[in-house]
Amino acid sequence: MQAEDSEAPVEVRTQQGAIRLKWHKLRRRLEDAPFDRRNLAVGLTAGASLEVDLQPLACGRFVCLHDADLESETDGAGPVAALDAEAIQRLRMRTGGASPLLLDELVALVRSGPIHPAARVQLDLQPTATPIDRARRAGFEASLGGFGAPFLLSGYDWDAVSRLGGGVAGLTLGYDPSRAVADGADDVVSLVQQRAPGAQALYLHYRIVHRSLQRGDAMIRRLTDLGYRIDCWTLDQGRTDATSHLLAAIATGCHEVTTNTPTAWVEALALETTPTKERGA
Repeated sequence: MQAEDSEAPVEVRTQQGAIRLKWHKLRRRLEDAPFDRRNLAVGLTAGASLEVDLQPLACGRFVCLHDADLESETDGAGPVAALDAEAIQRLRMRTGGASPLLLDELVALVRSGPIHPAARVQLDLQPTATPIDRARRAGFEASLGGFGAPFLLSGYDWDAVSRLGGGVAGLTLGYDPSRAVADGADDVVSLVQQRAPGAQALYLHYRIVHRSLQRGDAMIRRLTDLGYRIDCWTLDQGRTDATSHLLAAIATGCHEVTTNTPTAWVEALALETTPTKERGA
């Protein structure tokens, strides 16, 4: 196996093929603080695939946090949606100590560059009880400012994704059917066509991808032939069977794999090509 530069891990290549590495929560390493601004800058310059989570705020703006409550990721308490942008900025992330990253700031950083033509940032809309109303649509559109091309908006709730991002020129929209599949839906191809018309990217849990390979049903190839870009989530190097799942994602034709450990994947796969004597054994 061969790999890219571990300082800016964009993809890994194997005998079966190549796959891009998506930096989950902007992490290059598992120990990195989530939504790290320095990693964002490195990834944009290198042409990496990047991911942040979005939660709505009371003012109609959005912040890059995964959970609907503040306690797990910040020094605050209570629901994220109860605070406005000014109050959010007074908080500090539990890991790293920086202020939470607002969507406005994220877009400004991407705009200011430098940015490689291949760089993309996935905005993953997290499940929330807060409705996507007119104010939040306006806030999201104002944050993007018509600068949709480097971004992808995704989520489990296709109605929320399409309402929020449908008015932003150049923005790619994505759908994650993994929960529907877990609830018993079996024909993923029909499911996504029925539930998410207009989706361009799909996000599939790695077990769904591996099951497709074991069945030999060519599900990923069918979706790819229909024009969908496929992301397999979330595979961290070092976890049990992670390498076999990564190889399954490559074998089935997935375009990307979401991971908290892109640097570790590059280093581990590069090590496999290193002769024993060069490893110091």
